[in-house]
Amino acid sequence: MHGLTRVRQFTISEGHLVCTPEQIKDEFKGCVALAKHCLTTLGLENDVTYRMSKWDPNDTAKYMGTAAEWDVVQDAMREILDEIGLSYTEEEGEAAFYGPKLDIQAKNVYGKEDTMITIQLDMFLAERFDMYYIDQNGEKKRPYIIHRTSMGCYERTLAWLIEKYAGLFPTWLCPEQVRVLPISEKYQEYADSVLAELKKNGIDCTVDSRAEKIGKKIRETRLDKVPYMLGVGQKEEENGLVSVRSRFLGDEGQKPLSTFIQDICEEIRTKAIRKIEVVEEKQA
Repeated sequence: MHGLTRVRQFTISEGHLVCTPEQIKDEFKGCVALAKHCLTTLGLENDVTYRMSKWDPNDTAKYMGTAAEWDVVQDAMREILDEIGLSYTEEEGEAAFYGPKLDIQAKNVYGKEDTMITIQLDMFLAERFDMYYIDQNGEKKRPYIIHRTSMGCYERTLAWLIEKYAGLFPTWLCPEQVRVLPISEKYQEYADSVLAELKKNGIDCTVDSRAEKIGKKIRETRLDKVPYMLGVGQKEEENGLVSVRSRFLGDEGQKPLSTFIQDICEEIRTKAIRKIEVVEEKQA
């Protein structure tokens, strides 16, 4: 049982680009660039490998077309990948029945390799669907079709992210980005005003209003893997400050609320992936 990698239904952001032969190179490169951008944004760029999936010349019944047609298209894909400078392997028998693929592979925690993103070069389905375009000479021609995803199935990608980060998501991915911790009920009103200001700036946040010791609130916030906790008490209320603790640097000290909001909004806007320092691990 593999959790989210084996759900009953997948959601996928798939695109189909209908191209002339002259457009294939630029469009395919654009698809690879899109996939790499998504991987980099999610922090997965160093966790994947690239595989050119070819047909199996010893089992031609599985595929459309002739050996000569497959040789032409596979050579074209190889040329594109080499121009990009991509490091890739080649695997026979992994192509779709209608054309070769670039498969972007990732390993799960069990060491099993699965395909995260795929970009497929389709040279046959246009004929099956009777698709054509009129070229500059007024002649009917069959187009090529590129089938591509940008980040694969959402559910499977989420499963990989959960495994990679062990729940310690980058701040911009967290469902709860900040938790406000009043040190006693006397500062509940100030905590609520801090919460309102955070929400006004689009930050996902909550207040821990329970009548519990501040140490317990801090410990549970850390266990809940919330990136930032803001302690508020008398000094903070009097001076418009918040005491910042993060899972990145631990105790970051007091800051003006406006400064904290500016910093976290920049972190979220740029989709930054901060590293957890040793100091936080010692505290844990």
